[in-house]
Amino acid sequence: MDENNKKEEIITEDLDKEADKKIQGYGAKYMTCISMLIFAAIFAVGVFAERPEYSESEKRPLEKKPEIWVTGTLTGKYFEKLDRWFSDTFPHRERLLSLESGMEAFYGSGSEAFYGNKTDAHEDTIPEVSESLAPVIELETSEASTEAETEASDLYSNLIETNADGTLKVDTEPKEEVEITGEQAGNIYVTNNKGYEIFYYNQGGSVKYASVINTVKALFPDRNVYDILVPNSFGVELDTSLQEELGSGNMPDAFNYIFSLMDPSVHRISLFDTMVEHKDEYIYFNTDHHWTGLGAYYAYRAFCEEKGITAHELSDFRYVDYTGFYGTFYFATNRSEELKDNPDHVEAWIPRGTNDAVITDESGAEFNSNIINDVTEANAGRKYNCFINGDHPFTRISNPAITDGSSCVVVKESYGNAFVPYLVDHYENVYVVDYRSYKDNLAQFIKDRNVQDIIFINNVQAITEKVSGEILSIFS
Repeated sequence: MDENNKKEEIITEDLDKEADKKIQGYGAKYMTCISMLIFAAIFAVGVFAERPEYSESEKRPLEKKPEIWVTGTLTGKYFEKLDRWFSDTFPHRERLLSLESGMEAFYGSGSEAFYGNKTDAHEDTIPEVSESLAPVIELETSEASTEAETEASDLYSNLIETNADGTLKVDTEPKEEVEITGEQAGNIYVTNNKGYEIFYYNQGGSVKYASVINTVKALFPDRNVYDILVPNSFGVELDTSLQEELGSGNMPDAFNYIFSLMDPSVHRISLFDTMVEHKDEYIYFNTDHHWTGLGAYYAYRAFCEEKGITAHELSDFRYVDYTGFYGTFYFATNRSEELKDNPDHVEAWIPRGTNDAVITDESGAEFNSNIINDVTEANAGRKYNCFINGDHPFTRISNPAITDGSSCVVVKESYGNAFVPYLVDHYENVYVVDYRSYKDNLAQFIKDRNVQDIIFINNVQAITEKVSGEILSIFS
């Protein structure tokens, strides 16, 4: 009897195992079919759905589909480009990236994070205050430079590229057609739900930048030349010991050194102490690398003090505020949940005399715009375009309330956008030039319009040899 029971149990177990195997087999086949259908659907979407050409949130054109070429197929470069195009323009990429970021949040996140490639960072040693000025750059061919220029070129020959006669080399070829596509942040440090772009000092860029400013002053000895250096939030808001730990240079030391290279007749305005004084206020965005309208206002006050004019109070202007802004840090960190929890808003103050501007775009066409634009309905990544409608080669602002012939030209990158509106009530004409896309000869423009004030405004990350070359090219 016991043996029969055991046999029945063995038979039952065998039947159960066989049933389990069948169930598992059906489950595996079912899951395989589901997976194949999902992949087929994704493939179909990737192949047949309309692909985006521009990312509104990242403010850049997406990769273009490469044309096939023989060498590229043999070396594999064609397939690399094809792969980049396929992934960069995948349909509904914005939603997929947001979904990915949300899923990553389920794994938990720490209180700080680093985004970027530390191996790409290069930090030079910041010298003491220079006893010699950065050399003036020869924009036209000359038989020989002066003795002073030669000595200066020898002093910095290991830092910046020179011609055979000792003058600094500069590309004076006309600019080709370029499209302003927004700006990308470099190495980003996120802590306490706020992003910071790490500053790495560059010696060659510092010297060449000072040379460019000296060159413009030499071109216009009878005009007022202002150079405004803007620190970023990394240098202002984070503890210096943390900055050193992350490999950054000392920002105020860098500013002091750069200014020591400039002609003493240049009006040099370092905003470091000004921004530190107000660092507990909303002067930098949480999710973007720019300063806010309030931060730019404090820069305007410093400019007015240097110029010897009275700055207007914020209460003198009409205030507007636009919510729902996510900037470059947010998108560069693949929509960090830390930053998503700390969105920005764009505060702006409308000039009293006028809110009208005439903008020249990349094609050379003019259109009317506002100085402070309503960005209520703008994409979350483009609300900084509230200020002078974003980055354009040339902008002209004429204030009908002033008729004294006063004028200034502002040579800027995007930090200057938030600064420009405050100048409107002090000049009859304000001309704004973005050196990254301006194609005309700015030196001739200044002479033709008899512009009195030349104002350079650059954030610390723009002090590079590349940027200096771009600035110099528009003066020749």
